[in-house]
Amino acid sequence: MKQKIAFFIDTSQTSGGAFSEVVYMLIKLEQIFQDKAEIIIVSTSKKLNLNTSKSKIKIKYFKMNIFQRYFCYLRNYNSFFRKVRDFIFNNKFENFLSKNKIDIIYFVSPSQYSLYIEDTDFIITVPDVSHRENIEFPEWAKSSNFYWKENILSKVLIRAIAVITNAKIIKDKIIKFYGVDNDRVKIINHQPSTGISKFNPGISKPIKNYNLPKNYIFYPANFLPHKNHKYIIDVIKTLKTEYKKDISAVFCGADKGYLSKTKKYVSDLNLEKDIIFLNFVDDADLPFLYLNSIALTMPTFSGPTNIPPWEAFKMGIPAIYSDIFGIREVYKEAVYYIDPFNSKTMVKAVNDIMENPEVKKRLIDNGKKLLKENNFDKDVEQILNIVEKNYKIKNSWLFKN
Repeated sequence: MKQKIAFFIDTSQTSGGAFSEVVYMLIKLEQIFQDKAEIIIVSTSKKLNLNTSKSKIKIKYFKMNIFQRYFCYLRNYNSFFRKVRDFIFNNKFENFLSKNKIDIIYFVSPSQYSLYIEDTDFIITVPDVSHRENIEFPEWAKSSNFYWKENILSKVLIRAIAVITNAKIIKDKIIKFYGVDNDRVKIINHQPSTGISKFNPGISKPIKNYNLPKNYIFYPANFLPHKNHKYIIDVIKTLKTEYKKDISAVFCGADKGYLSKTKKYVSDLNLEKDIIFLNFVDDADLPFLYLNSIALTMPTFSGPTNIPPWEAFKMGIPAIYSDIFGIREVYKEAVYYIDPFNSKTMVKAVNDIMENPEVKKRLIDNGKKLLKENNFDKDVEQILNIVEKNYKIKNSWLFKN
């Protein structure tokens, strides 16, 4: 008898590199599972589209009315509303899962919906615990943001049949902070987005002409303080004024409340022509933005895992990355390490890559080597192992055929 696995995707998770990675995983799991398990998607977004003809996975929409949303909101402020919410909403969610005969639900990222699980077995992905490590930044300093994530992780992880993350350093922190059993935390390395994975040199064509400058460094990241866009702006200013370099920076990513401040800083430094803001970029165009760049730059304060370096490795361009805790364990000799507090270190990195072909070649070669060593397809098979183990355990006491 087939197990039925539901992948839960929130409205906020329907675009970007992380979503592309989920789509790739779904396609791979569909191939791996075959007659062993059936996959469906449960989403809070009616607009969700996998944008692939390779998959036959069905998408089911889970609707929550205003009344239930209101009690979910009030839950955090009053024990009475918490009890009312739990009584009403838990039953609705569990009834939905039961009606659709879901054996396991997989939350592809921390979600408030995981708090409403009572009986169904579940898996959850935790890409990072940055709210614990970067409390100084406003995205986590605000108590409601911090406790939103902490409330989920502290209550949910200990009950999950498996917790998925992207690096050993994060696995160790999950075990330390939340007391999850070592064997239940699995590592699945990042995978380049679908646009990068599908790219075929000489055949693939860009959807849009962005009219980008000849020399630019590339930073695909949402606009949040910990992403450190200001740092790159300072780098461009230094390279142009002190080193007389003809160079620009290209940013693409969603506005998470920090875009206007970033643009103002660009304006204050008179760099409007040298800092290009592309906002959202289609997956199919990403390969060309990488290919035509001098290097990927990531001066982020959060990590140690992110998808863009793996995309840079795939596209054969150098990657420059913050030398933060745990990062060398992940990327080894495949990136040029810089100090996210000292923009002069990235100035040196960009100069070295532009002027020293040996440095550029070494980074590209090491990136390709590391990408080859990390077998994403093999990592994903761990999901099948989790599903099969779960079925065997249940079959031993539920007497299912």
